[in-house]
Amino acid sequence: MYEIQKSNPDSSIILKTVDGTSKGQQRFQKLYMCFHGVKQGFLVGCRPLIGVDDTFLKGTVGGVLLIAVGLDANNSIFPVAYAAVEGENKESWTWFFKLLKEDLKIERDYKWAIMNDKHKGLIQACGHVFPNAAHRFGVKHLHNNFSTSGFKGEALRRALWAATKATIPAEFISKMEDMAAIDLDATKWFDDKPPSQWSRTHFSTYLKYDVLLNNICGCFNRKILDARKEPIIEMMKLPRLYMMQRMQQNRDIAR
Repeated sequence: MYEIQKSNPDSSIILKTVDGTSKGQQRFQKLYMCFHGVKQGFLVGCRPLIGVDDTFLKGTVGGVLLIAVGLDANNSIFPVAYAAVEGENKESWTWFFKLLKEDLKIERDYKWAIMNDKHKGLIQACGHVFPNAAHRFGVKHLHNNFSTSGFKGEALRRALWAATKATIPAEFISKMEDMAAIDLDATKWFDDKPPSQWSRTHFSTYLKYDVLLNNICGCFNRKILDARKEPIIEMMKLPRLYMMQRMQQNRDIAR
């Protein structure tokens, strides 16, 4: 942490500990990282959209890596921040979101969109920290839940994707009627899932961004497969190297 602050002033490197087994000892619990250059690059060159996701760590201590990824002006992924935490829960996500909100200076959250795949504790934490942001769910994950609930088959899959890709209300209504013709209960499954979270026809026009998948996080996760097997210190270095490479690529493109 000291070396990072020395080489990257104004970066956010936040460590949280808990009481250890011996009196007076502290035990590692969480570590959050967001580099100053990344913060500045995101604020001046990226859309007001953040994809968030988590991935399990495969080292001996276990845990979960939380990530936040944006999109730059070339529609390339722009990793913003990540944190190693003890588990996937509301407390960890809330801690991560509060630090991210402070780093990105998000005051008017209604101008932002958060893309996620409904992980455990994420929805509640996101709603608490970003109550007015547009919450969008990756349709691939939505379809998986749809299928798990018993609504399987190619016809229903096509009907769902047709509804998500609709761009005007009349078209959306028509596509949902087509789904009801296949299985009326399938449309009722969406009663507690506002279309603004998964269909283009109800997306806010402020963001000018209508992608339906959380692929930006998936791309980043694939880049750090080897890092997830390492001990905490080594593991935290590898995403940092990738983020530095992305920043250099962006600078080269700008030139």
